Amino acid sequence: MLKSLSRDVTRIAFAESLPEVKNAFTQSLNRLGFVSYNISVNKSSTSEFMEKPTLTTWTTKQLDTYVDDKWHQRDPLMEHLHQNRTPLLWHLTTWDTSNNQDYCEYIRFQGIMGGLTLSLPALNGKASAITLLSIDPTPQSPDVIPEVTILSSVAVARLAAFKEGQFTEYDLRRFELLSDLQVEILSWMAKGKTNNEISSIVGRTERAIAYHVSEILAKLDVTSRAQAAAFYAAMGHSD
Repeated sequence: MLKSLSRDVTRIAFAESLPEVKNAFTQSLNRLGFVSYNISVNKSSTSEFMEKPTLTTWTTKQLDTYVDDKWHQRDPLMEHLHQNRTPLLWHLTTWDTSNNQDYCEYIRFQGIMGGLTLSLPALNGKASAITLLSIDPTPQSPDVIPEVTILSSVAVARLAAFKEGQFTEYDLRRFELLSDLQVEILSWMAKGKTNNEISSIVGRTERAIAYHVSEILAKLDVTSRAQAAAFYAAMGHSD
């Protein structure tokens, strides 16, 4: 997993134009089994996710139809994002209920078999999220969640860099500041492991792991686990 993730992160992080960012991001999500996506960053409300997406593979006609038919008022994915920030990995059968029958028919008509809806970091009072769609009848593995989180984090950072008129590149020399234990902990973070899980793996207390995670973020000059994992992937590690 990490070898492919490393390659994808590097391509997104060092893209030199917005089309390159979109192309690299799209290919990375295609590799994970998703055929389309809609990513919206720092929106005032969930209704803006489909009205004014930051980056999308949907056509203008598809977006207009979604808005004109007022799907944002009855879309269970938007309801989920409005209520909580936990990832939602879903399959067509998830919506085959009396409460969501119209939505089930809507996505079945388009050939959609499943997807992932994921909240992303946002400015205070704003909301960010990505929704991905799949046409594969086989349910997606939860293993895609940390990969999508990392890839989305890198894509959002790269998009922000272009918006601000500057490039954001990883200072890879910061990696040398980490101890051997911290590198190992970071490798498990990149695999989506929790502090509790890492604690059992490396034989340290959960409190010690929390301390080292904090140190890792500070040394790499990042603010989240996803960004730290993206940094690790950008280093080319695939173990």
